Amino acid sequence: MALWGQGDARWIVEEREDAKNVNNWHWSEVDASSSSKKFFKDKFLALSATGTEGSVRISEMTTCTGEASVNNRKGKVIYFFEWNIVLKWAGKTEMSNDNITGKIEIDNISEENTADEVDITTKQTKSGGEHNKLHQMVKSQLIPRCKEVIEEYLKFLQVNHGKQVILPTSKAEGGINSQPTAKPKTTVNTIKKKMDEAVISAKPENVDFKRTDITLTDTFKCCLDDLFQCFVNPDKMRAYFNGAAEVDPRESGKFSLLGGAISGSFLEIQPSKSIQLHWRFQDWPADMHSSVTLTFKDTGTSTELSLNQVGVPQYSVEQIKSGWYKYYFNAIKMTFGYGSSTL
Repeated sequence: MALWGQGDARWIVEEREDAKNVNNWHWSEVDASSSSKKFFKDKFLALSATGTEGSVRISEMTTCTGEASVNNRKGKVIYFFEWNIVLKWAGKTEMSNDNITGKIEIDNISEENTADEVDITTKQTKSGGEHNKLHQMVKSQLIPRCKEVIEEYLKFLQVNHGKQVILPTSKAEGGINSQPTAKPKTTVNTIKKKMDEAVISAKPENVDFKRTDITLTDTFKCCLDDLFQCFVNPDKMRAYFNGAAEVDPRESGKFSLLGGAISGSFLEIQPSKSIQLHWRFQDWPADMHSSVTLTFKDTGTSTELSLNQVGVPQYSVEQIKSGWYKYYFNAIKMTFGYGSSTL
């Protein structure tokens, strides 16, 4: 036990008149979905370009689906977001007074991807000389501007929502309210780099924290619905985890498995189709999460499970692969007989 006035300052309880989240130690979360949609609409609808061939602009944000949240855990701010957006573009040329139109589809804007890694496709409503000319303007001038908006989005979350999850402290050390220290300028300014800085708290020496993806496939001798329940039904999960499973199977619900060795939350549950998770392993750096997508397919005689895990630190790839088979796939087969029984 430390003597009075000594010890790690993080364990000294700060006096707060409001008694809220002392030292910013507890998990807190702010929903940033509504403000994000307004940000995208305002920014994208302001985009236009003019050239010798004519002029084009973003005339409408047709769809904007997804969600965003800003979280605090132990004084660290973590950003989770995923968006799919469809924009309508319109323009005119000197040779045509017709309103030439098309659309821009932007898929998978997320904390896992840089602006250059986001999938952006463009289409024109009709083919022809004047339509083709404006379509090329969209590709060469509007698409780079769209990428700039995506780059700007993380800064928007930091400025508008970061302070909502980090309460000011007496010293404000290391929090979002503290005065930033001078840092060397860098030419790298991407979403992924910024997210990595936000979610990786410490890097042990001689350990490579580069991230990679994992893809696994396995087959189970059971109907699709039975296998799907093995990943969302708390009783079934406790059965093959030997009781070591705390599960809240709903979107944004948390889970903790094997005494906290595995933890995370449910992002999306599409019954009998797919499950998306924020998933982490205990020995990863504090607040580092991966994204897991489980996809279920009925083959007629069995059920095929495909797993895609994005953002796994390279040093733990083999450990994580082995764990999926040992604690999930093989455990399910042994517990419920899905490795040998017939439908």
